[in-house]
Amino acid sequence: MASIINSISFKNFFNYYGDYYDTRYEFEEGVNIVVADNGAGKSKFFNAFLWLFYDQVLDSDDKIKKGIKDIAVKIISDKAKSETAIGDNVETGIQIEYSTGRFKYQITKSFTATRLSKKITNFDSWQITVNDVEVNRTDHVLPKYTPVYDADEKANIIKQLILPTLRQYSFFQGEEVDSIIDFGKKSSIEEAVRTLTDISKYEELVFLTKEFKDKAEKDLNKQTKANSDHNERLDKAIQVKQDLENALSNQEIKLAEYEKLYDDAEQEKNELEQNFSNAEKRNDLDNKIKEKNKRTNEVAEEYTNFLETINNRFFDGNFSWISLGFDNVVEDFQSKIQQFREFHFEKKTLKNINDPNKHFHFLPIDSPDTVSLKNMIDHEHCYICNRPALIGSEEHNHIIKLKNRPIEAKNDIDFVKNNFNNFFGDLQINAQPFYNKISSIEDSILKTREKEIALNERLTKLKKELKSLKDQRKDILIAGNDSEDSMTIINRYKGAIRRIADSSFQIEKLQDSIKKLKSSILNTEREIQALRPSNIPEGYLLNYEISTDLALATENAKNRVFDNMVNLLEKYANEHFQSLIKYNDLAGGILKFEKSPSGSILFNYIDSTGNIVHGSSEGFQRMKKFSVVMAVISANTTKYNYPLLADAPLSAFGSAFTEGFFEAVGEVFPQSIILVNDLYENDDEMKLNELGKKIIRKDFIKRVYINQIDKNKEQIDRTTDKIKLK
Repeated sequence: MASIINSISFKNFFNYYGDYYDTRYEFEEGVNIVVADNGAGKSKFFNAFLWLFYDQVLDSDDKIKKGIKDIAVKIISDKAKSETAIGDNVETGIQIEYSTGRFKYQITKSFTATRLSKKITNFDSWQITVNDVEVNRTDHVLPKYTPVYDADEKANIIKQLILPTLRQYSFFQGEEVDSIIDFGKKSSIEEAVRTLTDISKYEELVFLTKEFKDKAEKDLNKQTKANSDHNERLDKAIQVKQDLENALSNQEIKLAEYEKLYDDAEQEKNELEQNFSNAEKRNDLDNKIKEKNKRTNEVAEEYTNFLETINNRFFDGNFSWISLGFDNVVEDFQSKIQQFREFHFEKKTLKNINDPNKHFHFLPIDSPDTVSLKNMIDHEHCYICNRPALIGSEEHNHIIKLKNRPIEAKNDIDFVKNNFNNFFGDLQINAQPFYNKISSIEDSILKTREKEIALNERLTKLKKELKSLKDQRKDILIAGNDSEDSMTIINRYKGAIRRIADSSFQIEKLQDSIKKLKSSILNTEREIQALRPSNIPEGYLLNYEISTDLALATENAKNRVFDNMVNLLEKYANEHFQSLIKYNDLAGGILKFEKSPSGSILFNYIDSTGNIVHGSSEGFQRMKKFSVVMAVISANTTKYNYPLLADAPLSAFGSAFTEGFFEAVGEVFPQSIILVNDLYENDDEMKLNELGKKIIRKDFIKRVYINQIDKNKEQIDRTTDKIKLK
């Protein structure tokens, strides 16, 4: 009967704070799901089974599996540690209940930690004592557990949950499936076949029969020499055979070397496959990103420089923004300076009334002043001689010439205490570029603003386009490794393809050479047989013939068992693959196992037209491997009796693959406990996304739990809370 996990409980185990009855998860036959956000205890849940099977847990800081005692302080719930007074102790443990056809078992693994000092995270602050494993048993009639005391029996009960030889197919984290099934390595498929068949016995027979054959041949040759007169032809034939066998051995060594080169190249190609499928797109995107980045930086620099020059426009005579709003001020200034000058010259006249010709003149050298001249230009009238000065006339041009005349130093004799005439004149001249621009300032500001908006919009657009390109590249890199640029991946992939082709060519040549050598050895053996003396005891010849036939038969039998199992795996893999892609848009393709020139198994997806599909996504590649894992389970000669325990198996899947996955595992494993965050949605009331809600409504889904933590709390106060949805 199948092993079915009935429950798992925790006691102060990482974020699972509290006693066993506070943290109990109950499961049934069929598919059970624990949905959790990152950090909500999904991987810690998986760690409980690592402890159960291997007395280890995975240290999340360095991703290394460590012994319980070596990492015990990290395992204890932070909240439990903080609540333990110095001198007191806290217990941490896991408790798993599972049943078979007849019995139900309860296994408890725990340790006790005594607090020695203040710092709760310091390993020296705790004394750790690992407690004995507790195993209890009951049958399904009597509800009371009775202890199991024998250590070997305890170990066997733990092994019985999932046999060690099958754990790699039934107990794994998502990315581990990539190493479980690696068809670039001979050992991968051979390990699966070895698990499912008694091929190791055939291998032993092949070794033994070859030894028998070699010994029988030596005995026969020795007997031949002892029972025959000098026979040069026979001696020569025996020597020729030895030379041929030596040549065969050398060729087989070379063949092994090229097979190794082929396997290495094939493995590298497989490792790069999912990256190479996108490498050219990535390379194209890299080029686009580079060009877009350059253009973005250029526009950003132009925009920054433009913003930096805006302040200068307040005081730059070409823009004169500081003058904005000073229209009336100029007119007021012209009026007031006119009044000043009238009063100024009136006072001068009065002061020098005795000699008016000496100091008084109505038109000084630099008069009329700039403001008066501008006023006359604007009104097209000369107020000096009181006559029109129309635009384009000689009079009008003369006034403009006076306005633009160079300033000359003058040596007037002061006739008042403070003569501001020069000050006001300088003020007028210096202000001229500014008030000349007053009428165009608003338009200048408007155009500047329009240019700033245009530059900002261009920059924003470029940044969005750049982000879009980078997001596309990021999506492509989900499956890959960004430590290498696209061209490196492309070149490595193409290099691996070339090495595969070169090695395949050499392997083909060597195999042909080996075939010819074996044929020559066989012909030479026939010649030797014909030249052997007739007085050799019949037993030696019979022994040699039988051992030769046995060696050949056992080698063929071993190969036949291997090939038959590969064919069976291919059959089941295709059945499961169709289930996995049930909700995907893939159609018409099949999975195909083929022997490579080196003897390893090539695992390809063949489309409906018979072409190999290269470079599929990581999710698709992992889906293919899952189909083989399930094929290994299905190819067992007896019903598979062990649960599937998987942490994050869907990390590279799309939604269609995910839906197919849950249905497929339910058809293969008697029980599945799947730990995922792909169905989690924090903002939803149920904490499930739409796909999750769809999946849990299916009848084959038996139990669904949601793990959550309060991320607003300090780490020391965070605990995992569970919600039972189904």
